[in-house]
Amino acid sequence: MITYKTCTDVSLKQIFEAFRLGFSDYIIPVTINEIDFNTHFWGPEGNQLDYSYIAFDDIHPVGLILSGIRIFDGIKTMRCGTLCLSPEYRGKGISQVLFEMHKKAAINAGCKQLFLEVLRENHRAIKFYKKQGYLEATILKYYSATVTSIPSLMEAPPYKLTTLTYDNIKGFRDKLRACHINWQSDTPYYEHTTNDVFLGMYDEDQLLAMIAVNSKGKINFLWVDPAYRSKGLAHYLVLAALQQLKVEKMTVCIPSNALLEGFFRKLQFQKDKIEQYEMYLPL
Repeated sequence: MITYKTCTDVSLKQIFEAFRLGFSDYIIPVTINEIDFNTHFWGPEGNQLDYSYIAFDDIHPVGLILSGIRIFDGIKTMRCGTLCLSPEYRGKGISQVLFEMHKKAAINAGCKQLFLEVLRENHRAIKFYKKQGYLEATILKYYSATVTSIPSLMEAPPYKLTTLTYDNIKGFRDKLRACHINWQSDTPYYEHTTNDVFLGMYDEDQLLAMIAVNSKGKINFLWVDPAYRSKGLAHYLVLAALQQLKVEKMTVCIPSNALLEGFFRKLQFQKDKIEQYEMYLPL
């Protein structure tokens, strides 16, 4: 008999076991350990135990949906951080029950939309989400470059490079209300991380450009004043961040932005095979 519980009522070990089984045959091998899973999925990913649900067959965890709420694109949003089932329990309606619990929690919490990301080649999952009413929206593309492949600049821009804080980045990003940034690159995702690099370029008191890069070399935010684009500022900020981080590789996730894609291609970033859909369901 299949039973369902809120994740506040079970152990973290049971949650991880459901996750491990659900992703045991995933398109991309998932090798995360329990400690890293708890740190990541209950940390920057923004999932919350009281909005997450688990399915059991007797005492055995067999299915899981993780969820979290935050303001996203200006709207109170519940995101599905993962929905997975142990392979032998698929096609039995368990995902539907977990999803209905997820949706009901979102409505009760006053959310205005559901949101998730899904691999473009995960056709089974996409079919399920479309059946629930989700629509495909933005395509997320991933780029990466080794440090040695990124070209140097012949001459540094004639502006002042300044170390910024997270609050500087967040305050500026909050003013960009019409700017869509994917969930895993937006400011709440790295609010509590450490060793990130935040840099800005100024002409006296005028902010011209800024960058936010995490300790592993992932570029979360890059902005240049439109009047100062194509002058090497973004290129210089990437190189300055690299110099501080001492990483061997840089990565970036781009939500359907031809201008940014062109910039990173110019810096010899290579497109990864992985792509995701962002999918939305209005409530």
